Amino acid sequence: MIAGDSQNADAWNFLGFSHRNLKSYDQALDAYQKALAIDPEHRGANEYLGELDLRTGDLAKAKERLNKLDDVCTFGCDEFDDLKQAIKAFEANIQG
Repeated sequence: MIAGDSQNADAWNFLGFSHRNLKSYDQALDAYQKALAIDPEHRGANEYLGELDLRTGDLAKAKERLNKLDDVCTFGCDEFDDLKQAIKAFEANIQG
């Protein structure tokens, strides 16, 4: 998909998702950043980048992504809800 259309934010997001699940975090970050450069309000890329931040232990950055989703999802959205839940689980885990 990307080879034929390098401006496809969805394709970059899916590539980032794949790399994140393979624990190739640098490659995932690069793909999410490309998706967001194309579409800064891409809900999926914002959610998944927040989840990547949690996997790498950066709670503050994950909360920044949640705030971005709060702005993008005026009346709420699944991506906001999913990231919010992931942050709650992360916080519960670090508190013991």
